[in-house]
Amino acid sequence: MRTLALLCLFLLAGSSSAVVHAEEEEPRAWFTNIAAEAGLDGVKAKGVALTDLNGDGFWDLCIDRRHVHLSRAGRRFELHAKTGLAFPEIRRVPLTREGAPDETKAKDITYVPHYLYFADLDNDGDQDAVWGVKAWWQHVRGTAWSNVAAVDPGLRTKVYLGDGKGRFKPAPASGISADDAAGPAMALAILDHDNDGKLDLFEGREYRQYGNLAACGIDRLWKGDGKGGFVDVTNAAGLWTSPVPYQGGMPAADATQLRFSRPTYGVTHADWNNDGYQDLLQLSYGRQWNYLWKNNGDGTFTDVGLATGFAGDDVTHGRYPPFVRRPPERPFRSNGNTFDCAVGDLDGDGDLDCLLGEIAHFWAGDASDMPSLLLNKGAEEGFAFERLTVREVFPLRQFRSKNWNYGDLHTAFLDVDNDGRLDVLIGSGDYPDGQFLRLYRQLEDGEFEEVTEIAGFDWEGCGGISIGDIDRDGDVDIVAGRSFMRLNQKHRDQYMGGLKVNAVGVFRNDVANRNGNRWLNVRLRGKGAGGANRSGLGARVIVTAGGRTQMRELRGGSGLANHQDPPEACFGLGKAEVVERLEIRWPNAKRTVQVFEQVPVNRFVEVREGRKKIVLQEAAVEDEDER
Repeated sequence: MRTLALLCLFLLAGSSSAVVHAEEEEPRAWFTNIAAEAGLDGVKAKGVALTDLNGDGFWDLCIDRRHVHLSRAGRRFELHAKTGLAFPEIRRVPLTREGAPDETKAKDITYVPHYLYFADLDNDGDQDAVWGVKAWWQHVRGTAWSNVAAVDPGLRTKVYLGDGKGRFKPAPASGISADDAAGPAMALAILDHDNDGKLDLFEGREYRQYGNLAACGIDRLWKGDGKGGFVDVTNAAGLWTSPVPYQGGMPAADATQLRFSRPTYGVTHADWNNDGYQDLLQLSYGRQWNYLWKNNGDGTFTDVGLATGFAGDDVTHGRYPPFVRRPPERPFRSNGNTFDCAVGDLDGDGDLDCLLGEIAHFWAGDASDMPSLLLNKGAEEGFAFERLTVREVFPLRQFRSKNWNYGDLHTAFLDVDNDGRLDVLIGSGDYPDGQFLRLYRQLEDGEFEEVTEIAGFDWEGCGGISIGDIDRDGDVDIVAGRSFMRLNQKHRDQYMGGLKVNAVGVFRNDVANRNGNRWLNVRLRGKGAGGANRSGLGARVIVTAGGRTQMRELRGGSGLANHQDPPEACFGLGKAEVVERLEIRWPNAKRTVQVFEQVPVNRFVEVREGRKKIVLQEAAVEDEDER
């Protein structure tokens, strides 16, 4: 109506040179940062994790592995102080390179665990916690290491059992809390590696002594007893690695089982080859090969990282640019600094693809791997990966300096606008040359466009990310922490509006409620021991609607310390009016498949293992015009 009125005024003006133009409406941002109205105004956060700690169906928020904020119907978060989780006061005394206590650098600190992950470890329907300790009191001579008792504060990794109300108590001591289990713990993946219905832990371990390749910890596989206890099965599973790094050239095709310890900065799990068993994905720092541990289905694993292309790209000459006066690296040191690995069926062909988050520097040369998309070629080509760098897939980034860095520490797949195609979220940080939270939308032809600006993000120095439907309105929201690593106050004054507090961002998704696209949110409940684990971690959820088949796989833990998304499968359905087929592939011993047909859209669905009927709920928040 306003445009019509302006047109009439123009016609009435006749030959007047004054031309009246209709004002163009500013495009509304896809996301709104609601941290302040959600009760988190000014709350500092580097790491974030969404999980449901009190069983009300809404995702709660754990910040920096310590501060728990319970959700109030998806609208507000309230600090929950009495969790029962311990944060002891200790005196932290580091070691010198010679292994002596360095009292000059000793500090009295409140100890916060190096990682804190949540999952239903005892199959009782509520979330438990793994409170991880990274040992700093270990000294290395050659390839041998020892604990230095004088600086050992007695801290060990613990398991806490939840009561379903957001409170925890320590589980009985088990192998993971033993004195000789201490090591340089870095990250955790929670999965059921043998499909017995009891969750296990894959723990990534890094340097005992930074930069010392012969001082890397051995990644551990902990088998769960379904009660919160764990026993080390690393050796029996074929995962034991040598402390002596490989020193040769590129190995022959039959040498793909080279097992040497690497500084692990992230781990996750996924059924990479569609056989119904969860494989282990290890992410290496120090430009070393990554491991892809193929699950053999009998409790053992075989490394296929080199054979599949997951280990690194095929540029292995190790040479630096001419201005860097360093000798070339060996092939095993000519790859990436890998921190995270998003996993999902990005191209809709029925198998899992990966997006590797890497740190890459201009000075390291082309032998250093760029952040890359790994497209799974499927069964006919042995589930090998086609590797495409972010420069090949996404629009080129603009850096503030020619001395660029890629600080892509966090990656995720999500369908932002519920159009049925997975989009890409990258959280970049740690460098002052323009590292932001970036969003890339997948188009109908499979190409990507950057939509960071229209999304409403201006988030430099991204910390951890966690994604989930916070307000239960049918779309995926984003929580982001912030890191001031290498971003001093001078930089923040110049580029970040004088920002002084690394406050958390809670980005509510508004675009999917405006465009009328339909959706389906699926959560699972396994039988527990003898069936599938209670949360369905490792399960596949496959939806066919509107001529498109999509697949999600539920995961427990991803990448660098404490990247964790809640266990839900969020599907955008475009304009589809019904879900023709919903299929669940359970991670149990028989790898059971359940199928449901003609499922209503715009619903929350709970599927219970073995039940013939599903539980349907409508959205908790109605569409709002102002969004």
